[in-house]
Amino acid sequence: DNRGLAVKRSSVPSLADQVANMVAVFDQIDADYRSAAQRPKMLLCGHSVGCYFSEKIVECRSDRVDRVFSLFPAVEDIAGTPRGRQLWPIFYPGVRQLAAGLVDMLVWLLPSAAILGLAGMSRSLSEDSARTVAEKMLHGPCINSILKMAADEMDEIGDLNEELYRRLGHKFVMYYGSNDGWVPTAHHKRMAATNTKGKVYMCQNGYPHSFVTTHSAEMALVVADMLREEMGCWEPVAVVDTAPTIVGRPVAT
Repeated sequence: DNRGLAVKRSSVPSLADQVANMVAVFDQIDADYRSAAQRPKMLLCGHSVGCYFSEKIVECRSDRVDRVFSLFPAVEDIAGTPRGRQLWPIFYPGVRQLAAGLVDMLVWLLPSAAILGLAGMSRSLSEDSARTVAEKMLHGPCINSILKMAADEMDEIGDLNEELYRRLGHKFVMYYGSNDGWVPTAHHKRMAATNTKGKVYMCQNGYPHSFVTTHSAEMALVVADMLREEMGCWEPVAVVDTAPTIVGRPVAT
């Protein structure tokens, strides 16, 4: 219901601001159902850094979160990952403002069709995603905000919260990519060794970290399987050889 979009800011929110907002939104939704005759399960699903926010909600509200589905979880040392090391320079102050200014200049100089064509050149974007980027995200203030928040995430998300996963790991179902520049396989191995109470899967389908732009339908089936298992009505919706698996079933270690 877009509750998380209710607050408009004049400045870029910090990582702590984002966590506080996520917890506040969770509290509002939880309050809506607290008087229900039968309290529903409270399930969270996060992708990438969204898994870090889910982790923080569990840390603050562990008695009210029943399960967390973490997809390609960027919950430790983002700056030290291959993609983090590759892209770090663009997040520096000054560089990110320059990048934002160049984007504004391109948008001012080029016709909309050319901007859409440039966005479509990205191999990681579907046609619909390219249109969304061109129409809603290619604006200097938006680019600056994205890069500033990414810089905060790289600065502040460090060591894995091992204590949390040893204590509350049973609440987590985690899905790692096999070739993920933001969440390398070493992170999967460390999580599997740390979180022995939960479910830690390795994707067997080669889906990328940026699945939202290229493999959203396939990952929707993976999450559907997670939900079916959670609800106790396990009837896989995917076919092993042709569709995604949790199913197939991705390797749990």
